[in-house]
Amino acid sequence: MPTLTESEIEKFLSTGANTLKLATLSPDGYPYVVPLWFWYENNKLMLGARRQNEWLKHIEANSKVGVCIDTPPPGPRVLIRGTAAILDRSWIGDWEPHAIRYTGQEAGHAYYEKTKSIPRVLVAIEPEKVLSWTGSDWHPKYYEDFGKPTD
Repeated sequence: MPTLTESEIEKFLSTGANTLKLATLSPDGYPYVVPLWFWYENNKLMLGARRQNEWLKHIEANSKVGVCIDTPPPGPRVLIRGTAAILDRSWIGDWEPHAIRYTGQEAGHAYYEKTKSIPRVLVAIEPEKVLSWTGSDWHPKYYEDFGKPTD
């Protein structure tokens, strides 16, 4: 279960079309998890939200969040604990590359053109703790009680 290097984590977060699973805490105390598009910029996870998103209310009340970005094993997995901050409540930015990243050139461009004038809420997640791994083997701590099985 090797961990990813910093450069491997940066490449993983900057490429591909993996969704970010954002975990927030709802007012009733239950976890709330939602899959989202994201981009990685200046060591932060960036999100463009619609004003009505439920999870925005959660981070306004409690900015502590959990994040999971993964691929099926043996591919990379990254878990992040961090703090979310609302940077702009009426953001009109160039997010077309992100739409293309997730839906392809033609569909991404069409979606961007159709909705680019609708303001988004720009959110940044500052990672505080990052855990990463790749492969399909167990972490060594799981073998402590009984040893690692042999082939």
